[in-house]
Amino acid sequence: MSTFRHSVSYWCFDRISLAEFAPDALAMGFESVELLEPSEWPVVQQHGMICALARGVDTIEESFNRRENHARLVPAFEQRLRECAAANVPNVVCFSGNRRGLNDEVGLENCVAGFRQLVGVAEKVGVTLCLELLNSKVDHPDYQCDHGAWGVEVCRRVGSERLKLLYDIYHMQVMEGDV
Repeated sequence: MSTFRHSVSYWCFDRISLAEFAPDALAMGFESVELLEPSEWPVVQQHGMICALARGVDTIEESFNRRENHARLVPAFEQRLRECAAANVPNVVCFSGNRRGLNDEVGLENCVAGFRQLVGVAEKVGVTLCLELLNSKVDHPDYQCDHGAWGVEVCRRVGSERLKLLYDIYHMQVMEGDV
């Protein structure tokens, strides 16, 4: 028998203060409120909840697929990984960035180069980077990590258990199933 552990992303409900939202989410059976900033983690923790997936320091549009972003993103993510570890937040979301004319292979190589700089810290502190797969047909036009095979290849080339894919069924059905 398997057990489901439920979490909710706060950004969908951010018209309600997190202090009001957290106890209601807990009462509904949620164990985690996701995609929070470090300053918000204590709010859910005081209610006996966790933040299972922290907000990263990049954006959907601007991230690791551009080498010029690495000098800024690598130290910022190293800091976020350490913050996560100190607060027992096990995962942090990250993105590829938008193509903006960039060839998929070049974008993949750039992501691999950026994530390879981070996985040593992630391994040391025990926090997992979760590269999010998003659709580029409807919600995130031009996003580069928009197919499972592309994301899997990034993870395979990086070669660390501390880089995984965040597989959103909605986004991938739009790209690869379109049901």
